This record gives sequence, C-alpha cells and structure tokens, in this order.
Amino acid sequence: MDSCAPHGSLIAGARDDTEATTISTMTAPVARVTAAPTASRPVNAARHLPSLTGLRWATAMLIFGHHLMAVEYFGGTAGTVWAFVFEAGKTGVTLFFILSGFVLAWGHKPHQSAGSFYWHRFARIYPLHLVGVGLALVAAATLVPEIQTAGRAPLVANVFLVNGWVPDWWQAGNPASWSLVCEAFFYLSFPFLIRPLVRLSNRARGGVVVASLVLVALAPQIAAISPVPMSAASTPLLRLPEFVLGVTLALLMKSGGWMPWKLRYTLPLAVAGYALSEAPPIPGTDIHPGLAATVGSFALLVASLAAADAHGRSTFLARPLWQELGRVSFAFYLVHLLVIASVSSSWPEGHPQLPWRHALLLALAAFALALAIAWVLHRVVEIPAQKWLLRYDRSRRVSEGTGAAVGGATPGASMAARAASR
Repeated sequence: MDSCAPHGSLIAGARDDTEATTISTMTAPVARVTAAPTASRPVNAARHLPSLTGLRWATAMLIFGHHLMAVEYFGGTAGTVWAFVFEAGKTGVTLFFILSGFVLAWGHKPHQSAGSFYWHRFARIYPLHLVGVGLALVAAATLVPEIQTAGRAPLVANVFLVNGWVPDWWQAGNPASWSLVCEAFFYLSFPFLIRPLVRLSNRARGGVVVASLVLVALAPQIAAISPVPMSAASTPLLRLPEFVLGVTLALLMKSGGWMPWKLRYTLPLAVAGYALSEAPPIPGTDIHPGLAATVGSFALLVASLAAADAHGRSTFLARPLWQELGRVSFAFYLVHLLVIASVSSSWPEGHPQLPWRHALLLALAAFALALAIAWVLHRVVEIPAQKWLLRYDRSRRVSEGTGAAVGGATPGASMAARAASR
C-alpha cells in the first residue's frame, strides 16, 4: 500500500508529537490576565496550554481526511472536491512536529536529567506504538495484505523506531508510525538542543528561526543530492528543522523576546500556508519555498494559540470536548489508517470510489470505529502503561516539584508537571 507523507500519497504522519501536546496542556484555573501581551513582558510559562491539546485533534482530522482521499472513499466529482480540500492534509504531520518542539520547550525543566526525560518520552509513546505494530500485523495478515512488511529486518527496525532512516523501510510495521521514528530522534536530540538554545540571545534565536525555515525549503533538494539515501518526507534529520522551530519560538515567548500576532491574523495565514504546501518548487531546482511558508504559518498559529492561553484568553479548542479528543488523538492516529483500509478492503483493490452519500456514510463508519478503538486503547493501554512505567523514574518526585517550566514551583506549575508525566 502506498503511503502519504508530506510528499507522498497515502500515509500522513502526525502524533505526535503525537505525544507532544500532552505536556502541560491541561486547563488549570488561573486568574484572568486582561493586559495585552507585549514583547517586553515574559508570558506565564507555568500556565497550561489547553488550546494546543485541542489543536492536536483538529490536526488529526486533517490527516484522517487526507487518508480518506488516498484510499479513494469518494468517487467522481465528490472525489475531486475531497482531494482539492484534503490533498494538503498530509501537512498535519508538520503541525505535529512543530507542536512537539513548542510544548517540550514550554514545559522544559532545567533540572530534569536526560535519563528522566527519555524515560518519560518512552513511557508516553512506546506502549501504544507496540500495540499499533501488533494491530498492523493482524490487519496485514487478514484484511489489508498490501501493508505486509517484506522481511524481518524492516519490521524489527520499526519496533525500535529506526526504520525511517532507510527510505525503503519507512512504512514497515505500522505504516502510520513513520512519524514516531522522527519523534524518537527529536526526543533523543532535545536535551542537546535545549541547552544552547536557552543560552542564546533573542536575536540569535531569531536567526535560528530563519535558518530552520530555509532548511525546510531546502530539504527536498538536500535529499536529491545527498550521497546517502534520504527522503525529505520521512528522514528524521530532514524533518528536524520543524521541531527546532517550535522549540525556538517557545523560548522566545517565554523570555518575552517575541509575541505572535493574534489568532484572527494567524489563522487565515495558516489556511494560506496549508494551500501553499502544494506550490511548485523554484524552476530547475527541488527547492520549495511553499513548504517554508506552510511551516512558518503553522508555527505562528501554534504560538498565537499558546499566547492566548498564557494570557487567559483560551480559545474554543480549550473546551472539554476538544480536550478529551485531543488526549485520544495519539491512539486515533496510530489506528485510523488501519481502520480506513480495513473498512474499504472489500471493494476492488480497497478503493470504494462511491457516490458522495454512500462514501460519507462509509467514512463516518470508519471514523466511529477508529475513535472507539482509540478511546479503548487510550484508557486500557496508554494511561495505565504510562503510569506503571513512570513508577520506575527515580527522579520523578524531584521533577514534579520543579514545575512544568522554567520558573518557580507554583500550584499551576506543579499541576503542569503532573500533566507532563501523562
């Protein structure tokens, strides 16, 4: 089965950070701040960012819509319209990578050891990852044989989240987990990235932002000329600038060195960036300025939502339903394509191509089934396994006492630290 990464055709990735926005994004009651944010006043880094949890679910829906398009649930004119809207839905993975960097930097605990950080990330993503691989093997052996992994080596590589480093193996195991390979690399890099970025001046951080966007545009060209096989879509090193951009913007906001525009400006920019992801490269090259525009506009959206939360103006994404869906989004991401492909497996080559009314009913059935499975996995696997594994983090008590971010151990910060362990 073909897949769609940001430059592919069936599997889009996300989720992660599939994991990312679980950290310090829970709502906590704090006095409302009415003053407008300014670049000279640091934001309250101890405040939670519920809007980013809600954004995770909105992003997962973009990816879900894209995969309905890739599996061709809709035929005829409806299929054309659906493709027009959701072809760029694969950029949801970009938004997740930015979210991952932003939230990890926002909730950064300077005194947490690298070992403790790694254990928290392992506890957050690995139990569900293993379940996702198991479900993919079952689907491949029954309803969706086209996703079978050819050989043991790629499958073992997927289990250990390293298969994305070999472009031909990027869909091994659970096809959706290619983005977790990137996330695993980001997590490995984070303790080494955050220390120098914290020490930089705000002007130097601005340079990092610009450099990250330039590297995003250059990534396809780098992959094309690299002597080592690389993919601009799935090679973790080439996706790292998106994560670094999120980290750097969070640090700029926490220091008071920069504040984003308000949501009424950044949301239309994000919509425009979504469309520009399909823009052609510079003639004669594989350099894609449109991708840089997409990443930049998405980063502004993340930052503006965070600023709204930090200054007591939480958005509709902070409402309870969006919070619950956001918490389930990681499990939903890992199973949604397996469900989409399984539900459509009885049609020729697994592509229903139905009239819009029938296609919509089939899509709603796939959505409901994926959401139900995700909810069960979240409750039965994700939460219990994470709690059990975190019992073995010797430094957990110390890290919880330091709060969820740089700053003091306030009641809000303590709650953020508990959210960071979820």
